[in-house]
Amino acid sequence: IAEGTGRRRGSIVGLRWEDFDFAEETVHWRAEHDKKGKDAVIPMPSAFMTELRRFQVRIGAVAGPLFPYRRDPSKDMPADMLTQWLAKAEFEAGLPKLPGSLWHAFRRKWASERMHLPIKAVADAGGWSDTATIQKCYQQTDRATLLAVMSEPNKRSDRRIG
Repeated sequence: IAEGTGRRRGSIVGLRWEDFDFAEETVHWRAEHDKKGKDAVIPMPSAFMTELRRFQVRIGAVAGPLFPYRRDPSKDMPADMLTQWLAKAEFEAGLPKLPGSLWHAFRRKWASERMHLPIKAVADAGGWSDTATIQKCYQQTDRATLLAVMSEPNKRSDRRIG
């Protein structure tokens, strides 16, 4: 979910099955779980929704928290438990720790993969309230992107310099 949505851990852990509209292929991100208190309904790719539906059927979930708290399944689990699960999964898989933290690495990847799209739309979809933060802290340029920029012809002039 983190990789597919770019959302913060707190927003993800607060998801309920009722937040997913499989017919309309949308996710409702509720303000009470958003760091900035924003409510949003975001369209999702069919492949994402299909995979989530398969998971829902496999575990037999109907409603309630996506990540229920073991002590009280009607409540969301603490967000720190998701962090513990991710750290354990990385360790057991023998994967190196992603640079810059567990959850923010997914958020940075998601934002960086969308640098070619309108920044306002990327910010809205990923839950950022301003575009400056996403550009300064999350979007990271890679070698391929730098090469594409350097390979782009000068379209304003036919003059060749240097």
